[in-house]
Amino acid sequence: MSLIFLILCTKGISQEIEFTKKLPFPDNPVSSELSLSYMSDAPNQLRAAVLAVKPVADKPDYYTIVMTSEDGGLNWKLKEEPLTNEAADPWILGMNQNQFVLSDISEGSKFHLKTFLNNGKEWAAPVSHGLGHDHATILKDSDNYYLFSTQKTSDNMLLYFYRGGKGIPVIQAYELFNGADFSVKKPVILESQIAIPVVLRGDWNGESSNRLEQMTSWLVFLDKSSLKLTTPQLMTMRSGAKHHVLVKGNEGTLFYFYTDVERKRLEVIKSNGSDQGWSELTLIAESENLINLDAASWHKDQAVIVFTKEEEKGIFQKYLCNVSAGLSISNTLKLGQQSKPDQRNGWAGRAWPQGGDYCGLISLNEDILYVMWSSAPDGIFKPYFSKINTK
Repeated sequence: MSLIFLILCTKGISQEIEFTKKLPFPDNPVSSELSLSYMSDAPNQLRAAVLAVKPVADKPDYYTIVMTSEDGGLNWKLKEEPLTNEAADPWILGMNQNQFVLSDISEGSKFHLKTFLNNGKEWAAPVSHGLGHDHATILKDSDNYYLFSTQKTSDNMLLYFYRGGKGIPVIQAYELFNGADFSVKKPVILESQIAIPVVLRGDWNGESSNRLEQMTSWLVFLDKSSLKLTTPQLMTMRSGAKHHVLVKGNEGTLFYFYTDVERKRLEVIKSNGSDQGWSELTLIAESENLINLDAASWHKDQAVIVFTKEEEKGIFQKYLCNVSAGLSISNTLKLGQQSKPDQRNGWAGRAWPQGGDYCGLISLNEDILYVMWSSAPDGIFKPYFSKINTK
């Protein structure tokens, strides 16, 4: 274990990287995007779902593995066998000390969404949810967990919703924008609603142009009782390309983080109340080559962001920074070494040269941040983990 102690101070707040370490991983596959979760009744118990990609050159070949830690990330174990084949975009959620839920998008001849349940000892057989497209996110409140994805049919695009936990499971599919192409990444739970960020691949005036360079960002609210959706509200004419993230701050303020369509700028806007719309954009970081939003979470009285910047062609660096309620940027620090992926990553290196579209970030009370990501300091992608103390 390598120890890195780095302290940055701004307005009396400091962040100390307690340790950063490379995690155990099978030799053959490379790691890509991943998610991280912990138990509210056992915070030292961590679970991660990692997309494992076989380094082939001509076609996608990947699956999901699950990694576990019982001591806050100091030591990790992994299932050597794949949890599921043909998987992408894994998302894991800790329900309680004896149960985890995992969603996966399987890719073969078509997309297929699956959900796994774990009783603390073994994973139950997957439950199919039909045609899931792109990404699936699981959220939870005190009573239920909620799964969001998109479904793409031959002539339509749907917002997919599943509620599990207490009571009878509920499945709904909603049509938005008359079937125009859109994506949903990271909703947030409010008191009586769920706020859902939607990126539309085109302008919207009753019908979509479906032009990639005209992506726009919208917000839809789902009532948790009636399960009805509100009319989409425009957040910004900016694109929200790749992994956009919505974050709930103090007093219900919403912060929307996104990259522009060319993936050269990382920006944020915030809600100014239901009657005042959204703020002007604030630039967080930019790159001449590529920039990627990996994760965002609210911590204490500010947002914490993890992003990847391509410093020069083929050389990537992960960063963590804070964004205040007033949208000022501070405490920018490097996570791990530079990533320099080589040809051994095969197809995965071309698809995710930055190490995957998203990574794991947990805000644990007011004292600890956990970060997990994929990096290739030695040329081939493997998972890394860092524990950060905040004071």
